[in-house]
Amino acid sequence: MNFIDINESFPVQIGDFIIYCEKFKSSGVKNFSEQNTVSGDEVITNSGKKAVRITFSGRICSENPLEFLVSMNNMMYSNENLNIEYKNTIFGKCHVQSFVVDDENKGYISATVTLLALEVSVKGVELS
Repeated sequence: MNFIDINESFPVQIGDFIIYCEKFKSSGVKNFSEQNTVSGDEVITNSGKKAVRITFSGRICSENPLEFLVSMNNMMYSNENLNIEYKNTIFGKCHVQSFVVDDENKGYISATVTLLALEVSVKGVELS
Protein backbone atom coordinates (compact mmCIF):
# COMPACT_ATOMS: atom_id res chain seq x y z
CA MET A 1 0.00 0.00 0.00
CA ASN A 2 1.43 3.39 -0.98
CA PHE A 3 0.89 6.47 1.12
CA ILE A 4 0.98 9.93 -0.32
CA ASP A 5 2.15 12.44 2.23
CA ILE A 6 0.28 15.70 1.76
CA ASN A 7 2.20 18.53 3.36
CA GLU A 8 0.21 21.50 4.48
CA SER A 9 1.71 24.91 4.98
CA PHE A 10 3.36 25.40 8.37
CA PRO A 11 2.86 28.72 10.20
CA VAL A 12 6.10 30.53 11.09
CA GLN A 13 6.12 33.77 13.08
CA ILE A 14 8.57 36.37 11.72
CA GLY A 15 8.25 39.64 13.58
CA ASP A 16 4.58 40.65 13.62
CA PHE A 17 3.65 38.42 10.67
CA ILE A 18 2.95 34.75 10.12
CA ILE A 19 4.23 33.24 6.90
CA TYR A 20 2.42 30.05 5.99
CA CYS A 21 5.55 28.22 4.94
CA GLU A 22 5.31 25.91 1.96
CA LYS A 23 9.05 25.56 1.41
CA PHE A 24 12.00 25.69 3.80
CA LYS A 25 15.68 25.65 2.98
CA SER A 26 18.73 25.94 5.20
CA SER A 27 22.47 25.98 4.63
CA GLY A 28 25.62 26.36 6.66
CA VAL A 29 29.13 27.29 5.58
CA LYS A 30 32.57 27.18 7.14
CA ASN A 31 35.33 29.17 5.44
CA PHE A 32 38.94 28.06 5.47
CA SER A 33 42.09 30.12 4.90
CA GLU A 34 44.68 28.20 2.94
CA GLN A 35 48.35 28.89 2.37
CA ASN A 36 51.06 27.08 0.50
CA THR A 37 54.32 26.19 2.18
CA VAL A 38 57.72 26.81 0.61
CA SER A 39 57.72 23.17 -0.55
CA GLY A 40 54.31 23.60 -2.22
CA ASP A 41 52.20 21.74 0.35
CA GLU A 42 48.81 23.14 1.34
CA VAL A 43 48.16 24.23 4.92
CA ILE A 44 44.91 25.41 6.49
CA THR A 45 45.88 28.40 8.60
CA ASN A 46 42.51 29.48 9.93
CA SER A 47 38.80 28.76 9.72
CA GLY A 48 35.56 30.43 10.63
CA LYS A 49 31.94 29.33 10.65
CA LYS A 50 29.36 31.59 9.04
CA ALA A 51 25.80 32.09 10.28
CA VAL A 52 23.23 29.51 9.19
CA ARG A 53 21.14 30.81 6.29
CA ILE A 54 17.44 29.89 6.49
CA THR A 55 14.85 30.59 3.81
CA PHE A 56 11.10 30.41 4.22
CA SER A 57 8.77 30.60 1.21
CA GLY A 58 5.01 30.75 1.53
CA ARG A 59 1.97 32.97 1.83
CA ILE A 60 1.19 36.02 3.92
CA CYS A 61 -2.52 36.25 4.69
CA SER A 62 -3.62 39.35 6.55
CA GLU A 63 -5.94 42.31 6.13
CA ASN A 64 -3.18 44.21 4.32
CA PRO A 65 -0.55 41.65 3.34
CA LEU A 66 1.71 44.28 1.73
CA GLU A 67 2.44 45.59 5.23
CA PHE A 68 4.73 42.54 5.35
CA LEU A 69 6.97 44.25 2.77
CA VAL A 70 7.26 47.35 4.95
CA SER A 71 7.93 45.26 8.06
CA MET A 72 10.69 43.18 6.41
CA ASN A 73 12.28 46.31 4.96
CA ASN A 74 12.34 47.92 8.42
CA MET A 75 13.79 44.74 9.95
CA MET A 76 16.66 44.85 7.48
CA TYR A 77 17.68 48.22 8.97
CA SER A 78 17.27 46.98 12.53
CA ASN A 79 19.86 45.31 14.75
CA GLU A 80 17.06 43.49 16.59
CA ASN A 81 17.59 39.76 17.12
CA LEU A 82 14.69 37.51 16.17
CA ASN A 83 14.03 34.01 17.41
CA ILE A 84 12.25 31.87 14.84
CA GLU A 85 10.68 28.47 15.52
CA TYR A 86 10.16 25.97 12.73
CA LYS A 87 9.02 22.40 13.44
CA ASN A 88 10.58 22.24 16.94
CA THR A 89 13.83 23.82 15.78
CA ILE A 90 14.76 27.22 17.23
CA PHE A 91 16.80 29.58 15.12
CA GLY A 92 18.18 32.22 17.48
CA LYS A 93 19.71 35.66 16.99
CA CYS A 94 18.29 35.94 13.46
CA HIS A 95 18.59 38.91 11.15
CA VAL A 96 16.68 39.48 7.91
CA GLN A 97 19.09 39.24 4.99
CA SER A 98 16.67 39.45 2.07
CA PHE A 99 13.04 39.12 1.07
CA VAL A 100 10.92 38.84 -2.07
CA VAL A 101 7.23 39.71 -2.23
CA ASP A 102 4.96 38.65 -5.10
CA ASP A 103 1.43 40.08 -5.21
CA GLU A 104 -0.81 38.34 -7.74
CA ASN A 105 -3.98 40.06 -6.50
CA LYS A 106 -5.34 36.93 -4.79
CA GLY A 107 -6.03 38.20 -1.27
CA TYR A 108 -2.63 37.02 -0.06
CA ILE A 109 0.94 37.56 -1.17
CA SER A 110 3.63 35.03 -1.88
CA ALA A 111 6.82 35.79 0.02
CA THR A 112 10.32 34.46 0.48
CA VAL A 113 12.39 35.56 3.46
CA THR A 114 16.05 34.71 4.05
CA LEU A 115 17.43 35.11 7.55
CA LEU A 116 20.85 34.58 9.07
CA ALA A 117 20.76 32.64 12.34
CA LEU A 118 23.66 32.65 14.79
CA GLU A 119 22.17 29.90 16.97
CA VAL A 120 20.35 26.67 16.10
CA SER A 121 18.85 24.30 18.67
CA VAL A 122 16.10 21.76 19.16
CA LYS A 123 13.17 23.05 21.22
CA GLY A 124 13.33 21.79 24.78
CA VAL A 125 16.75 20.13 24.31
CA GLU A 126 19.90 21.70 25.66
CA LEU A 127 22.77 21.07 23.25
CA SER A 128 26.33 21.08 24.51
